[in-house]
Amino acid sequence: MVEKNTTNRKKDLIFLLAAIIIIVLTNYISSYVFERFDLTSEKRYTLSETSKQLANDLDDIVFVKVYLEGEFPAGFKRLRDETQEMLDEFRAYSNSNIQYEFINPSESSDKKVRDEIYKQLYKQGLRPTDLQAKNDDGFTNKIIWPGAIFTYKGKEMPVQLLKSQIGAGAENMLNSSIESLEYEVANAIYNLTTLDKPKVAFIEGHGELNDLETASLSESLSEFYIVDRVALNENLTSLTERKMVDSTKAFVVKTKYDAIIIAKPTQRFSEKDKFIIDQYIMYGGRVVWLIDPVFASMDSLQKADVTMAIPQDLNLDDQLFTYGVRVNANLIQDIQSVPIPIVTGVVGNQPKTEMFPWFFFPLLTPANSHPIVNNLNALKSEFVSTIDTIAKNGVRKTGLLKTSAYTKVNSAPTRISLGMVRFEPDQSQFNKGHQVVAVLLEGKFESVYKNRITPQIKEANEINYKDESSPNKMIVIADGDIAKNYVNKRTGEYLALGFDRFTRQEFGNRDFMVNVVDYLCNDSGLMTVRAKKLTIRLLDKTILKTDKFYWQLINTVIPIGLIILFGVLHYFDRKKKYTK
Repeated sequence: MVEKNTTNRKKDLIFLLAAIIIIVLTNYISSYVFERFDLTSEKRYTLSETSKQLANDLDDIVFVKVYLEGEFPAGFKRLRDETQEMLDEFRAYSNSNIQYEFINPSESSDKKVRDEIYKQLYKQGLRPTDLQAKNDDGFTNKIIWPGAIFTYKGKEMPVQLLKSQIGAGAENMLNSSIESLEYEVANAIYNLTTLDKPKVAFIEGHGELNDLETASLSESLSEFYIVDRVALNENLTSLTERKMVDSTKAFVVKTKYDAIIIAKPTQRFSEKDKFIIDQYIMYGGRVVWLIDPVFASMDSLQKADVTMAIPQDLNLDDQLFTYGVRVNANLIQDIQSVPIPIVTGVVGNQPKTEMFPWFFFPLLTPANSHPIVNNLNALKSEFVSTIDTIAKNGVRKTGLLKTSAYTKVNSAPTRISLGMVRFEPDQSQFNKGHQVVAVLLEGKFESVYKNRITPQIKEANEINYKDESSPNKMIVIADGDIAKNYVNKRTGEYLALGFDRFTRQEFGNRDFMVNVVDYLCNDSGLMTVRAKKLTIRLLDKTILKTDKFYWQLINTVIPIGLIILFGVLHYFDRKKKYTK
């Protein structure tokens, strides 16, 4: 018996020693070999190669202040925990160059101190959410700031972590926000660490939106880009520069801007200006076309109850057709639309106004889960037209924005009257289904002037004409007002892009336009991170309500029963083993 006990002790010591050696070796090897394992089905915690590279390339600390601390409902706690886990993932690949702190901006009991903190956060670019919380006395409103401030080498960048989506439930909204976390963190790091900002220009000279009407978009883009305004003036060097190579005496053409924005022109383009834009595209320049093929204005309806929407000739149809799209001379009406105030009477000596859906202002939603529009809030639009795509070899077309299924299409010219809002729409007429109003074109584009210019122009060294582009991309949107912010004509003040002064809602126009420019200008692959999808695993509330006791029983009694059964079996096994 003594010999047997001695043998068992030796075996136990050998096992303990082997375990210690294995642990020491594992830790030694892991100090040289870095690997993380993600066991979730959708690889929730696996960063893309682009994100890993951004984190690994950091040469200084990025410090993140996250304002998601405090007493929150379960959904916001989940957003907080997911944010922390995402930051931990980035930190693991950054050699600890990413540090963070979670802050409760409402921690102070002094209202003045809290208000001062709120003002500072708003000034830094964060936006609050008014949350209704339940307590012993009923419901109270609580202000939370679901955002973060990223700091790197003295530069700051605000990031809104909660993504608002009109019509989406709270769980879907939170899930969309969690899906976007990797992109938001990676995008913040990219923009803070990029030294040379790309250049973007608004085109002028054809009645486009002026600097005040695009002030909000310019302000948003200026965080990441150098923003300029350029009048073409039939000047060949307005968008490109030409340098002569001494040895060959040939001209090398280089674009001055990474992208240009043509925002709601109202006057014809000359052939020379079209040629300048065409050659800019052939040499790799990217273009955002915001085109209104039909002229319609709410200003006309302020003077009279009826106005006519008429086609306008911008002389761009052949150019867009050659690239692969046709913007149609029609107007869309959509039952899912933005309301406007209409005077319905007079109370005393004051006009009485009511809000009515204005079918000519459709709410636009993402046509798919493309990175540009993934998890995007609905967009406000004004007097929108349809887009058709044209078959072109080597050009891929992707729809980005669409109307609702309850759409009516009116060919121009067409009559517009405010009196339309007083009648219930005949839904049988709103039967055209979803209409695509924004398209992404990617591929090799053919010049609109191929086989159309004289040999002298084609062979001129100083022009260096090119009839096909290298792989390129552009975006065509059949509504110029998507990029237009409201301007108070009396004071010159303007509202944020996408903010509706009547409903006090903020639509997704700003995010969409910034995403559009990002996608065109950023070839790092960062935008593909936005397409990441997470599966929502929610409790079935109906089953939870009807079978609540049953599931409580399963989740409490069965685990305890299994533990008791294991204990009893283990007891009898030991008794049998050690009892003679």
